[in-house]
Amino acid sequence: MRILTAVPILLFGLMFAGGGVFVLATTAFPMWQDWQAMRGWQPALAQLESVRGGGNETKARYRYEFDGATYQGERVYVSTFNDNIGTYHEGLLAELRRHQRTGTPVTVWVNPQARDEVVIDRDMRWGLFAFMTAFCSVFVLIGLVVTYAGLRASNKRVDSGRPSLRALRREWKEKSADPQFQLSFIEYARQRAVESRQPASTSGPPPDWHLRKGWETSKIRSGARRGLIATWAFAILWNGVSWPMLLVLPEELAKDNYPALFVLLFPLVGLFLLAQAVRKTWEYRRFGVVSFEMDPYPGAIGGHVGGYVQVPRLEYGTAVAQPSALSVRLECVYSYVSGSGKNRSRRESIKWAEEGAPRIEGSMRGVRLAFRFDVPENLPQADVEQSGAYHFWRLGVQAEIPGVDLDRQFDIPVFKTGETSSAVRHDVSAQVAERKAQTSEATRQSIAQGDFDLPGLSRAMRISTSGGEIRMAFPMFRNRLLTLFAALFAGGFGFASFQMAGMALEGGVMAIFVGLLSVPFVLVAIAASLATIYLPFNNLRVRIARNDITVVRRLLFVPILHRRRRVSDVLHLSIKRSGSTGQGVDKIRHFKVLAHDRRGGKVTLAEDIDGEDVAGHFRDYLARYMNVESRA
Repeated sequence: MRILTAVPILLFGLMFAGGGVFVLATTAFPMWQDWQAMRGWQPALAQLESVRGGGNETKARYRYEFDGATYQGERVYVSTFNDNIGTYHEGLLAELRRHQRTGTPVTVWVNPQARDEVVIDRDMRWGLFAFMTAFCSVFVLIGLVVTYAGLRASNKRVDSGRPSLRALRREWKEKSADPQFQLSFIEYARQRAVESRQPASTSGPPPDWHLRKGWETSKIRSGARRGLIATWAFAILWNGVSWPMLLVLPEELAKDNYPALFVLLFPLVGLFLLAQAVRKTWEYRRFGVVSFEMDPYPGAIGGHVGGYVQVPRLEYGTAVAQPSALSVRLECVYSYVSGSGKNRSRRESIKWAEEGAPRIEGSMRGVRLAFRFDVPENLPQADVEQSGAYHFWRLGVQAEIPGVDLDRQFDIPVFKTGETSSAVRHDVSAQVAERKAQTSEATRQSIAQGDFDLPGLSRAMRISTSGGEIRMAFPMFRNRLLTLFAALFAGGFGFASFQMAGMALEGGVMAIFVGLLSVPFVLVAIAASLATIYLPFNNLRVRIARNDITVVRRLLFVPILHRRRRVSDVLHLSIKRSGSTGQGVDKIRHFKVLAHDRRGGKVTLAEDIDGEDVAGHFRDYLARYMNVESRA
């Protein structure tokens, strides 16, 4: 049984169903019971002593006589909870205040079996009763459906192509051994979920793929013209709506309504959009129509994606037409819709990417860029329909040029054909691999010589070697970007929790539901708040001597973790991925170095190292110093 997967679903479903049953049992059900009992109560006259209330409740205190005895009562209506449904309380409150003001008695209903039980209005509010019953029933129904789905998931056999969480993580770890595999576990799980919902496809392009607009021939045009039209249309629409707002601004300021100045932001955004439209127009007029002649056509997974990009109006041999100024980037992109309702938005996750410099050739119409990429076999094909959640392949050509930069993108067909380029010999992938190998070797030599002033190390670590010891310090405020994200989460969810708590404390029919729904928001707010405190203020100090290792982690200046190990007890060192930032060619994976002892324990020797090669070489350096084994 897939218990680990089903438990959160079951808890969520039971919370909804249990919340609905609880509210139903404390609102609509006792309301029905009391109304049935009150139908047999006897009338009496009462004198009002006090009346108060608001839009969601009415309270009163009164004296009444029954069978020659005097009693006091406070109950006003059948329901025992606050609500703001309709205008019932406004009308009842006005009526009772009129009786109190004029001194006229009001009719009350007394339980002849228990004469201290009394109520002013014994009529059933059928609208409130129906609303509460229906509302609670919806929650119960949702909870039962979710619970049923959780039970089915827990008993479902893993035979549909979608593995269990444990198997999925094992798959991800195996694939992570490939240096070209760059997906995080969450990204890989999302991709596998999409693959499990789609029918298996055979290798090769689907039928009629070349009928897609723009893919009819091997010459692919960029989407610059469509993007230019869309940018101008949006800029004109935005400015057409925002600038008339300024007409009412003087009138609002005359009323001392200074928050109305906020509307100035809309025309400012409009000016920015116009500037972007002008820039795109200048870029389009500067370079004209840029086309990509594919070789092979279509691009091949397990083979090559390449060809020639023709850039008109760029002179061959000038400073801007040099390999250092031009770059080509190939990306496999997963596009999906996130959110729901009005908050739906399309997002992208880059599954694979490479970037390098093309070979520049002169031509009658400017310059021609020649290149090819070696594409791994384990990547998805381009989706022909490109709707819903889908994969597509994008080629980008960029150049930093004085005045206006070249930036064109092509949506290209790439399928599992294994074909290779027939004419292009300039291998960008080999160029990338060679550059990576050179950088890795330079990093290894620098670390071996004791030079730790490297981008991947010096960002978060301060290291010194003296007296036969290695001392490392990972100071506070080294994770500023993560701290910012945590603070945004804490602020957003904290504000939402505060608002929901305020609504719950006001009482009324929705109080219990709002209270239940606020629980996840409160938990996320607490977790994000703790992260906002921990991330910037935690600091780590490590001392490695010839005989022992000392690790101290502090929060501000307060030690929260202290570990000491003898070097002779350490079996080996390893690196472990701890996260990543960015995506595509800009993706940086972060690692930590761990020491494994003979008792199966682990202790962190270094963290927040940027890049697998840097982390691996630094692990090897520490392993040589400690005379222990270094493992992947």
